[in-house]
Amino acid sequence: MKILFLCTAHNSLSQRLFLTLAEAHTITIEYALSDSTMVEAATLWQPDLIICPFLTARVPREVHRQFLTLIVHPGPPGDIGPSALDWLLIGDDGSTDDPGKLLQTQTLSVSGRKYWGVTVIQAIEELDAGPVWAFEQFPVHIDDPQLTKSTLYRGPVTQAAVTAILAAVGRIQATFEATQPSSRSFRSTLSPDIAPSGIYKEFSATDHKPFQGGMTRHRPLLRAAHRDFNTSLHTAREISRRIRCSDSQPGCLSTVLGQSLYLYGGIVEEGGWIQEMNAVPGAVVGCRDEAICFATCDNKGIWITHVRRMKRINDTALWPKVPAVVCLLDLQLLSPERIEQLTVLQSTKSWSIAVSPTFQEIWVEFSTVGMAGRAAYVFFEFYNGAMSTTQCSRLIQAFDFVLSTHTDATPLSAVVLMGGRSYFSNGIHLNVIEAAADPRQESWENINRINDVVFYLLHEFPKRKILTIAAIRGNCAAGGVAVAAACDKVIASAAIVLNPAYRALGLYGSEYHTISYTKRCGNARTAKLLRNMLPLSANDANRLGLVDYVVAGDGVNLNECIRNHVTMLIGETNVSWKAGISFSTTTLALVRTAELGEMAKDFWSPRAIRYHRRRRDFVRKVKPWATPRRFATHRRVEKGEILLDEEEKDEFDSIEAYEEQAQKTLTGGTRQEPTRNRDVIFSCHYES
Repeated sequence: MKILFLCTAHNSLSQRLFLTLAEAHTITIEYALSDSTMVEAATLWQPDLIICPFLTARVPREVHRQFLTLIVHPGPPGDIGPSALDWLLIGDDGSTDDPGKLLQTQTLSVSGRKYWGVTVIQAIEELDAGPVWAFEQFPVHIDDPQLTKSTLYRGPVTQAAVTAILAAVGRIQATFEATQPSSRSFRSTLSPDIAPSGIYKEFSATDHKPFQGGMTRHRPLLRAAHRDFNTSLHTAREISRRIRCSDSQPGCLSTVLGQSLYLYGGIVEEGGWIQEMNAVPGAVVGCRDEAICFATCDNKGIWITHVRRMKRINDTALWPKVPAVVCLLDLQLLSPERIEQLTVLQSTKSWSIAVSPTFQEIWVEFSTVGMAGRAAYVFFEFYNGAMSTTQCSRLIQAFDFVLSTHTDATPLSAVVLMGGRSYFSNGIHLNVIEAAADPRQESWENINRINDVVFYLLHEFPKRKILTIAAIRGNCAAGGVAVAAACDKVIASAAIVLNPAYRALGLYGSEYHTISYTKRCGNARTAKLLRNMLPLSANDANRLGLVDYVVAGDGVNLNECIRNHVTMLIGETNVSWKAGISFSTTTLALVRTAELGEMAKDFWSPRAIRYHRRRRDFVRKVKPWATPRRFATHRRVEKGEILLDEEEKDEFDSIEAYEEQAQKTLTGGTRQEPTRNRDVIFSCHYES
C-alpha cells in the first residue's frame, strides 16, 4: 500500500513504525505543521492509508473524510484525552470517575494499574473516539524507579504500537481482499466508510483478552498545577510519580528548590544515610554527580537529576534542560561551598549496583564465564542518552576500575558496554553545551572527552587482550553509534532504532568513526549512510556491518540473551573488524586529529553557523519550517527535478559558501534564507 504518515515529529515511535512497515509498503512522511500542509500532502500522495503515529493536532476533516486515517493512541480502548501516559504514571487506576476529586486526594491510588495499552483508532471528528481497528496491552509497574513517561513511551508503548498497527493493517488488507477480490487498487476500496469488527475493540491483538487494567476513563489535560507536590504531605513515592509522569515534557513545575523550576528525575532515595538525618521535608540534603537530593516527609529523599527554567514573557524560546547542580549554581540558589558540603559519596565503593534505591548513573557487574573467563558489564544510564564532558570522565573512571581488576590471578576476558535501558548513547550533551557560557569551547571539550572514552575501546582494552562488546539495548544515535561501533563486537536488540549520521545537526562527527565505520561497512556504504541521514533498524545495521548480532527480547529476557551471546563470544575464536589494522597511539592520533580538524570548523569557522543554529533549535524546541524532503518523498520531485535538503548538498560543507553568505549579510546584499530542517532528526533520538 501507499501510506502517508502525519506526525508532529518523526520521533522514536514513528521511526520504528516506518522501518517496520517499509518492508512491505511505500511510505512518505509529512510534519503536521498546519491543516493546509496535511491536506496538501494527502492530495499530492493520494495514499491508500494514512497513519498518525505521533500527532498532537487534529486531523483536518478534508483528510479523514476522504482517506482512511488511523491514529495511534497511547492508551487502551475507552481511554480518551491528551495526557494518557501522564494519568497512568501519576497513579490513576480508573476507579474514580471525577478527575477533579481524584486530584484532590493525597495519593491517587496505592499501586496504580497493572496493565496499560495502545489503541489504533480511526480518525473522526471527536478525538480518540473513532472505531477501533486494534489494541495491544502490556504489564506495567508504575513505581519502577526507571519508568518515566519517556522510557515507557520508547519501550512498551512503542512495541505495543508496532503490534497494533501491524494487526490493523493486516485486518484492513483482509477486508479489502474479502470485498474486492478481483481489484488491484486499494485506493478504490479503502474509504473512511469501511467498518472494523466490534471484536477489535474488545480483545487485544496478541493475547486475545479483554483489557486487564481496569476501567478506562475520559481524562482532561494534566496541567502543571496538577503535578505539583507538598513535601510536608506527599510521600517520596507520590512525589516520584508526579515527577516521572512529567518527563520529558512538560516537566514537574515546583518551587521546592527555591524558585519555580521544571524538575526531572524523581528517583527515590532510601539509603541509611538519609534515614539517619531526619531532615526537614523539602531541605536539600545531598548532591551526587550533578544531581541533588531533597528530603521527604517519610524520611526518604528524592533525587532531581535535571532542571529547566521557566520560559518568561521576554524569552524567545525554551531554556535548556541541564543537570540540577549546574542550574542551581547559575541561579545562585546553591553555592560551590554548599555543594561540597552536600556531596554524598558514590552509592558503592566498588562501582557495584546499589543495594537500596538511589540515584546511580554508572555501575559495573562482574560474572564468571565458562571455566576461567570473566566479563565486566558496564552500565551507564545517562539521562536521554546524552554524555556530557563530566559524564564521560566518570565513565573513564569506571573503565580504569575495570582495568584495575585485570591481573594475572584474575584476568578479564571481556568488557561489555550495556549503556542504558532506554538509550544506549546519543553522543555529546547538546543541552549542557547550549547552556554553557561558551558553547563552542564546551562542544570542543565534550567531543574530546567522548573521544577519550572510545580510545579505551580501540587501545587500552585491546592491548591487554580484553574483548570489547557493545550491547545496544535502547535507541542509539550519532556519536553513540560510533562508541558502539568501536567495539570488537556489537550486539543489538531487534527493537532498537539507530541514527548514525551527524550531518543533520551540522557536524562532521568524530569518535574515530572514520576508521570504525569504513572498516565495518566499506567506504561507499559509510558515505551513503552518513549522507542519507535516515534511521536504521537493527537488521539494517546488521546488513551494513555496524551490528554483528541481532537478538530478540526485552527487559530481563534481553539481558539474558546478551549474556548468552557474550559467553559464546568469549568461548570461541573471533575475527574482529579490527584484524590487520594498526591501532597504535600514532595511528589513532592521526585519525583523531583529522576528525577534530573538521569538528573545529564546525565549532569556530564560518560554517559553524550550521551547527550552532541546529543545536539551538533542537534544544529550545523551535518548530521546524517544513518536513525534510528525505522524509517527505511526495515532495522530492518538482517539474522533473529532484529536490534536496540543505544538508544533502555539497555546499553544506563549504566554508567558502558560508563566508559568501556572511559577506552578503554584512554588505546588505539580498540573501534568501535557506530552508533549514530545524528540530528534525535529533528529535527522533531523544527528548531534550
